[in-house]
Amino acid sequence: MNLKGNITEIMVMLIVAALTSALILSLVHFGVLSVRAENEEVSILNTEFIPFGREGYLTVKEFNFCSSIDENYNCLEPKEDFNFNEPVHFRFVVESSSYNGEIILAENYRLIDPNGNVLLDVDEKSNYNLDLKSSGDTELIYFKDYFVVNFGAPTGEYTLELLMENPLLTKNAALVKKVRIG
Repeated sequence: MNLKGNITEIMVMLIVAALTSALILSLVHFGVLSVRAENEEVSILNTEFIPFGREGYLTVKEFNFCSSIDENYNCLEPKEDFNFNEPVHFRFVVESSSYNGEIILAENYRLIDPNGNVLLDVDEKSNYNLDLKSSGDTELIYFKDYFVVNFGAPTGEYTLELLMENPLLTKNAALVKKVRIG
């Protein structure tokens, strides 16, 4: 009879410990509790082995090549043919889901000439990163950038390969666009 009491006590302690752990992890997941390390907030749930799903999506909604782009990200005079030494402006709109009220985006792109040579490679070391707070489930984010192809490069169709990434959702969106230069 004493053995039954000890086993029951151990089982009750294990159940209480499991429920307490589940409650604490749930409070951290929903933002009620947070962990701070040297004045920086760190998410202890930023690990892949905890089975919380990261649902959402990331997509490039619009893309334009333009002669110029204003401060409100409007494409002034869309076009597909450019001259050498002329800035090739491009703008695009990304729609991304938020995760815990936050959106982090990284922009990477490559420019490939008509012969297949990479002229410009904006990779992870020199990419554009955006980190913003969101009150909605999704946000539309506007981007603009430009490049210049100098004289001496081959005339023809250039390929712009755009890659957007949201590391919070582990989602990527890719887009390939052609532009004529020369």
